[in-house]
Amino acid sequence: MTGSLRSTARSPFGAALMGLLILAFLILGVGGGKFPDAFGTTRADSVVTAGAHAVSANDYKRIFEQQKQKLEEQNKQPLTTELLVQNNVDQQILGQLGLDQAFSEMLTRAGVAPGRTLLEEQIQKIMPAAFDRVTGKFSALQFKDMLAQRGLTLAQAQSQITDELAQRHFGTAMEAGLKLPRIYAAMTAVAALENRDVSYFILDPRTVPQPAPPTDAQLTAFMQEHAAQLKRPEMRTVTLVKFSAAALSPTITVDPAAVQKEFDFRKDSLSTPEKRSVIEIPVKTADQAAQASARLAKGEDPAAIAKSFGEEPISYADSPRSAIADRKVAAAAFAMSAGQTLGPVQGDLGIAALMVLKITAGSPATLESARPKIEADLRQKAARDQAYKESQAFDDARQAGSNLAQAAQKAGVPTVSIGPFDANGAGLDHKPNPLLSDKIVKAAFTQAPTDEPDLQDAGAGEYFALHVDKVIASALPALADVRPQMVQAYISQTFMTALRAKVDGLTARMKKGETIDQVAASVGGHVVHQQGLQRLKAQQYQAMGKEFLQGVFGVKPGEAFAAGAPGGVYVARLDAVRSGDPTTTAKVLDGIRGRVSQDFVRDIFAASETAAHDQIKVTLNLPLARQAIGVDPNFGTSNTGKTGAKSPAKAK
Repeated sequence: MTGSLRSTARSPFGAALMGLLILAFLILGVGGGKFPDAFGTTRADSVVTAGAHAVSANDYKRIFEQQKQKLEEQNKQPLTTELLVQNNVDQQILGQLGLDQAFSEMLTRAGVAPGRTLLEEQIQKIMPAAFDRVTGKFSALQFKDMLAQRGLTLAQAQSQITDELAQRHFGTAMEAGLKLPRIYAAMTAVAALENRDVSYFILDPRTVPQPAPPTDAQLTAFMQEHAAQLKRPEMRTVTLVKFSAAALSPTITVDPAAVQKEFDFRKDSLSTPEKRSVIEIPVKTADQAAQASARLAKGEDPAAIAKSFGEEPISYADSPRSAIADRKVAAAAFAMSAGQTLGPVQGDLGIAALMVLKITAGSPATLESARPKIEADLRQKAARDQAYKESQAFDDARQAGSNLAQAAQKAGVPTVSIGPFDANGAGLDHKPNPLLSDKIVKAAFTQAPTDEPDLQDAGAGEYFALHVDKVIASALPALADVRPQMVQAYISQTFMTALRAKVDGLTARMKKGETIDQVAASVGGHVVHQQGLQRLKAQQYQAMGKEFLQGVFGVKPGEAFAAGAPGGVYVARLDAVRSGDPTTTAKVLDGIRGRVSQDFVRDIFAASETAAHDQIKVTLNLPLARQAIGVDPNFGTSNTGKTGAKSPAKAK
């Protein structure tokens, strides 16, 4: 839970929200520390438990979906849940949540809890929506609405923010109390400014002879050696029948009379209602209501007026009539003019004084403005009805003994043969088939060829049934089908092995005492002497390649190394390491000391999380987590077995 809010909490907006939540807890009567409703006994639906801390299956699902959306935005393409699970994304999220919960549990046991005092003025500047526009006071009702918009209950927010603030307090205290010795930053500065002299030449690959074409025996052995990479996944072909409201919708013609009838029925809901900003002061007697009305007319603060009668004002900002709970009060308020006060008003729930601050006129809906939406709604409803009717005709035929093709023909819907495709819905061309949804693919890989093709509900007016026609087991492709690619891969690997052996031989000669000039001359290479390479200026040498720079800054003077080069291979030797200019080093030291301290604190924080995880018993329920995101708990371990899906109910 804390992990899901961590990025938000580190932003200025997140800091304001944290403060606002803690302020609300004080006003609503809760505070820091360990709360029974937030840290109670572990529930049976917890996917992570660490002492009294837990993450529910629903919370995990929400966090997984958020991460899935981020990955899709990064990759600029949709990603199936099964693909993410196949790449262990679900386990990575679960593991991180385990670290988060263990660390929060450790802080709770240590007594680290958020403080109770925050400045209301600072919060009001950043989060004004949680404060009453008229009185300027915190509004518990508006605050709860804000939480609801973010998908949080008060208990969830209480738990999350308590943990988040405790972590922040711990980190702040650690950062403030840790004074990193100057020598740490000094070592970093010295390493950044030291000068490294290197000599190198580029070995031309043409000095290595091309391998002879491989025989079939060599290619077969090569394929067996790389079987894990070359094996095609299990694939399936199916016969599919779909009943799709989305496909039927464009073919539906909407009757204009039906549009008119629907408009007449929905006119009020399609219109923009009149809205009003109203102050209501509940009182106990008619005399108090009259007094309150008079004081409102004089411009007195509504909060002060209500307080004098032992009440709190109720504020409605730009609200329709239906938003006012008391229907009689609503009727009175919507009969008043802007700026008018009225009292006493006898409502169903009591007596009140009213003041109308603002009136925003409504606008009635017209048939022409509402027509596109009404037509789309009617078309969608008709399409869903037709898809359902067709699916039930198919199901009736199946129950009467017809096979899939016969039942589809009786329902008037064609079948289509699809495949082969893998468990991600991709065909032999590695591209996803647009006819395959996640549910269809999942059904195809859980059904066996002997299973009956039962009707399945895919939601939103979509139904399907399929029969598994063929299961193509995971296996190496036939040599005849991939010979050109295998020949190319074999020659490439054989050549690279020979090139690597030659490079190793050249570096070995330098290690035995030959100069780099002698070694270069033996292969027609030209030696380049590069002086003064610095880590601080590594950006300037990027054209030489990351591998080359790692060699330069990773070996000792006199050591030889090799790295990939444009058009060949670098064969190099580090000649010398010289200290940087002391004055420049001192300036760099002053500039990086703060960053080095921050990096050190970050490492300690990460180590604290790991230590908490080791000390506190953390339980991760991977099967329940996978069930929460709609994946078989045993996904990836078996692709056989029945789906267990049932036909949709006859009643709509």
